[in-house]
Amino acid sequence: MPARSQNVQLHYRTGQWVYPDTLGKDARILSTVEMFRMDPWGDTFFFVDMTYTPQGVNYAYWEIARNLKFWDAPVAVHLEYNGGLLGSILFNHSWLAGVNYGIASKDGSKSFSISAMYKYIQGLSRPSNFQLTAIWNMDLAGGKCTFSGFVDWWRQGDKFILLSQPQFWVNLNAFEGISDSFCLSVGTEVELNSNLFYKGFYVIPTLAVKWTFR
Repeated sequence: MPARSQNVQLHYRTGQWVYPDTLGKDARILSTVEMFRMDPWGDTFFFVDMTYTPQGVNYAYWEIARNLKFWDAPVAVHLEYNGGLLGSILFNHSWLAGVNYGIASKDGSKSFSISAMYKYIQGLSRPSNFQLTAIWNMDLAGGKCTFSGFVDWWRQGDKFILLSQPQFWVNLNAFEGISDSFCLSVGTEVELNSNLFYKGFYVIPTLAVKWTFR
């Protein structure tokens, strides 16, 4: 992943038609704002997700994470916060702390990290939990395509939750004849989740566009 990266994504959630009885048909549009920045003491990452209905925003969620280190090694202290709301229901505050191991190619075209964390979920009868997270980013075909995403697995009280969102992008400015400053990508995200909001396993694909700020 580049030392600095910010992007805005817009997704059309085709999964709303696959599971209309569970997810409904209204909240088909999802926006994502991401920021990643490295500095001499580690890196900071955050994202904000929002879904939209004809009446307005019905879901908002954000995560902010900091990898902190004062040494030259691929291991860092990891600190994180998660929170948001679904309609009128607030998600419980989640505070995470643990360790992160990350590696990247010299040119920044490939990266991978894994974090093992203690997760405190405020308001639960069993607030002490854990989470494992893996994140990857990979440029393919000379930068024309990007394969990225994450996998989260955590315990939340008396249940275990799996969430993964792999993304595949075609980066238009990597093609001959298109300006480098035209930072538009088209692609897809496939949300894979188990027991996140509903019991069972769900596959929710999207059609998406992304603009990357440089």
